[in-house]
Amino acid sequence: MRRFLSRLRNLVRPGHAERDLAREIDAHLTLIEDAARARGMSPEEARRAARLSIGGIEQTKELHRHARSFAPLEEARRDVVYGLRLLKRSPIFTLTAALSFAIGVGANTAIFAVANSLIVRPPDGVQDAAALVDIGAARGDGGLNPMPYASVVELSARASSFTGIFAQGLFPSVMGLRVDDDTERISGLRVTPNFFKVLGARAAAGRVLEPGDASAGNVVVLDHAFWRRRFNGDAGVVGRGVRINGLPMTVAGVVDPSFSGTGLQRPDVWLPMGAARSTVVAGGRLRPGVTIETAAAEVTAIGQAIDRDRGAAHAPMALAVLPISRAGGNRNVIAGFAVALVAIVSLVLIVACANVAGLGLARAVVRTPEMALRVALGAGRARLIRQLLTESAVVSAIGGLVGMAFARAIIAIAPALLPPSAAPFAVTMTIDGRVWMFTLALALFTALVSGIAPAMAASKADPLAGLKRDTRTSAGASRSRRAFVIAQIAFSVLLVALAGEFVRALRVAGMVNRGFDSRGLETASMNLSTGGIEEPARLGVWTAVLDRVRAMPGAEAASLARVAPGGWEGIGVGDVTTTDATAAASSFSPSWNIVEPGYFTTLRIPLVAGRDFTPADAAGSPPVVVIGETIARRLWPGQDAVGKSVVIPAINPGHQSPTRTVRIIGVVRDIKSTSLIDGRAESYVYLPLRQNQDPGYTAEMTIVSRSRDGRSLVPALADAIRQVDPNLVIARSGTMEESVALGLAPQRLVAAVAGTLGIVGLMLAAIGLYGIVGFGVAQRRQEFGIRLALGARPSAIVRMVLRQGMVLVAVGCVTGLTLAALVGQGLLVFLFGLPGVSVPMFIGIALLFGVVGLVACAVPARRAMTSQAMERA
Repeated sequence: MRRFLSRLRNLVRPGHAERDLAREIDAHLTLIEDAARARGMSPEEARRAARLSIGGIEQTKELHRHARSFAPLEEARRDVVYGLRLLKRSPIFTLTAALSFAIGVGANTAIFAVANSLIVRPPDGVQDAAALVDIGAARGDGGLNPMPYASVVELSARASSFTGIFAQGLFPSVMGLRVDDDTERISGLRVTPNFFKVLGARAAAGRVLEPGDASAGNVVVLDHAFWRRRFNGDAGVVGRGVRINGLPMTVAGVVDPSFSGTGLQRPDVWLPMGAARSTVVAGGRLRPGVTIETAAAEVTAIGQAIDRDRGAAHAPMALAVLPISRAGGNRNVIAGFAVALVAIVSLVLIVACANVAGLGLARAVVRTPEMALRVALGAGRARLIRQLLTESAVVSAIGGLVGMAFARAIIAIAPALLPPSAAPFAVTMTIDGRVWMFTLALALFTALVSGIAPAMAASKADPLAGLKRDTRTSAGASRSRRAFVIAQIAFSVLLVALAGEFVRALRVAGMVNRGFDSRGLETASMNLSTGGIEEPARLGVWTAVLDRVRAMPGAEAASLARVAPGGWEGIGVGDVTTTDATAAASSFSPSWNIVEPGYFTTLRIPLVAGRDFTPADAAGSPPVVVIGETIARRLWPGQDAVGKSVVIPAINPGHQSPTRTVRIIGVVRDIKSTSLIDGRAESYVYLPLRQNQDPGYTAEMTIVSRSRDGRSLVPALADAIRQVDPNLVIARSGTMEESVALGLAPQRLVAAVAGTLGIVGLMLAAIGLYGIVGFGVAQRRQEFGIRLALGARPSAIVRMVLRQGMVLVAVGCVTGLTLAALVGQGLLVFLFGLPGVSVPMFIGIALLFGVVGLVACAVPARRAMTSQAMERA
């Protein structure tokens, strides 16, 4: 142990050990010299005899160093120190290589950190997170869907693998908080009373929800951040009465500041969940000693038993269990998107590795005398390769550290780039041990990939040629450098082409005829539950709100819709059927919507046949619908659908008959909202609000309005709503263009990433091309001098240099564009509407890289042309 500790100390403090070694060698030499002089030798003879007896001072010191320390680690330490000295002497190479690695490593690290926070890391503020799981209905991609609340109750009663099972709403909803005489919009999440207990979340003030709160349902727990923001951190708010959605509530407590829920959004308040909930997100805590595999098997078996008990009338639902995460059942979707981004970002890392490898090959030629001297002194090839790879690792480590700082900056601003939502983003993006290990592995990988070729080339140094200062490049080394530059250009072209494909897709999506006019349209969503308004008063409130909006100065038209176009429109209810013998099909599965009269006029959706809804289409009058033209063509091709009857399912079978026969009074053009992504024009069945006042669907509606002069109506709209009821608040508002753009957010993100990295790749490729051409000019100085001395024109020298670089650009562009064409075919599924390869775009990319290539080659060409002939010779 003493020997081990001594070696470890000598490795950490080599200077102290070197001083001891020097004193010990001097002491040995002095003793031997004294003994030699005592035998009659002169001082010079005694000194020579002492050194001969030791066998060489430096060799003896080297043997001592191997014996006193860990030899491989000591060699690595010295290689690192030597590598740092070399990098200090070559600041341009160091800066170029480190920044190249930093961009590639930093972007990959940022994506991994986000995915790690969403998928792997458990929610903050919970206890023993390893025992927590998500429970839901299994789906084909390995994720989970929400499950019925009734199934959660049965699972809690039957399962023995859990100490507790909780449920919560799908996401926070907008609510109205009234304190004294002030009403404001907040986000609230309903959870089962055991939610906090199962998760192990504590209260910072007061208490959290308890099982007894299930029946009362009149208590609320505040989020800590909301408590500090709204109540200035006043502990006296505990026990105070407030009104939420018009109902009296008592503040039970404030949750611990480290806890922000288990989902992606952080609610302002938590409320107890009532038994009437239909679909929920569930989770649980495993009993000590129970594995997740055991619990999953039990949950699956119980789910099958529940299916048998429900009977054949219900679709089977396979239950599954996954480790808890912020992403919940959507972890595979997020992981797939992260992998796609990593694939794009990795192209930049490949370009960076090729760039550094090319520069390293050029440096290997310059360092030929050094390597030859080392070989002549006895260094083996493996030792040289290890030293050169260590130098590459030093550069990669510097780039990794800079890349980590770059990644921290990216994840710090990432939440601000998210679209607005009812509740703030709850996930804390952190750099933990997994992220550091990923960065370390990535840095080592880049060091190996970028350093192996230069190390292999440099280790082949010929001692005789190297000591003669013959640094002419071998044909193999030249081919390797050219291959790396071609790879840089090809992958940079691929990145720019990918960005172009996404931009083209967004342009096509913006030019497509959506079936409605989104210019000048504004939307404002509102839930009457925030004011505590229930049936049958809701229709009167909606009518009053709409009348006030239509009466506002500047309002051209206004109406109501259950959902307005903008990415994910439609209610999934069921099939439309018909018993008409003339119909070509017996059923059709459309999307549904509930609207007020004037909806088609406000959105400028053309009416193909029939009429719009009117106020006379109310409860007690014959039920009517307006359908999309695709439904009309499918059911009655070549016929007039107006006046025909169809059978539609009930919006909510619990409040009206299971099916209804309704008459078609109008046919409208199909609209495209989700079609901006998947390419399908949606054909809707539109129901009049006055005949479909279902509590589950008509509590929340969206006001769509169009102004005459283009000025926003939202500020005046908020005042108009408060005049109807001071407890009402607007949940979300914005322009229709913003809503439509939200559906294209993934494509916009990928286009921005690919475009930014394409520019970076273009710059790296230009640097690599400049380096290889400049190095070639330096290697051919003697040849150029002879040519000029024999009468060659300077312009001919310039053409030779430019030809050398532009051939590489041409080969790289052809390779990159070929890859882009192949990848583009695979993207057609994701980017609907692209008409295959865009020849003009490809020509533009080739011209862009041609211009950049000419600029990169211009400086070396000028240097070759303007040098003096005697200098070249």
